Amino acid sequence: MVQKVPFKTFSFTLMDGRTCHVRLVTEDDAPVLCEFLPQSHQESDFLQFMPGEFTKTVEQEREYLRERLANDSCLQVALEVDGELVGLGGAWSTEYRRFAHHAELGLTVRKVYWGLGIGRNLMEFIVEWGRQRGLHKIYLRVFAHNLRAVKLYLAMGFVEEGRLKEDLLRRDGSYGDTIIMAFYYADEV
Repeated sequence: MVQKVPFKTFSFTLMDGRTCHVRLVTEDDAPVLCEFLPQSHQESDFLQFMPGEFTKTVEQEREYLRERLANDSCLQVALEVDGELVGLGGAWSTEYRRFAHHAELGLTVRKVYWGLGIGRNLMEFIVEWGRQRGLHKIYLRVFAHNLRAVKLYLAMGFVEEGRLKEDLLRRDGSYGDTIIMAFYYADEV
């Protein structure tokens, strides 16, 4: 049985001593997200969009957030350092019983904040959110060339479930694989 999990804001200390604050995203974040998402996709070849492909208007992003926030099986969090949005993360599942036992997760962190512990802390939080909801598993898609992320997920107990060969177009014009990885809560018993 999947449970609703109340969210409480929290903070953690980065490896450089600064504090990262985690809070729920609100629809009022739409203008900031419309700036953040294109920037983060410009910095990385590990995300869904290619540079210039995120074209949502503020109102379209606001509507997207409204839909996500109204869904009890969805989590959307913002990570801030010194009042600046530095990362986003979340998980979502369907309310249909056939698939309600699992959720897909995703995250993005601004490149200047890589290596400071944000990704690990965010992943630990999302995995715990799934545990508290009573999920059977939580899964993600990671590009095979994102070696740091793959290493982190393996260290956290995720296993590779499969590969989509030549699934994505990289910026350099080559094709890359997408790895599907999952964390099984049942394995903890």
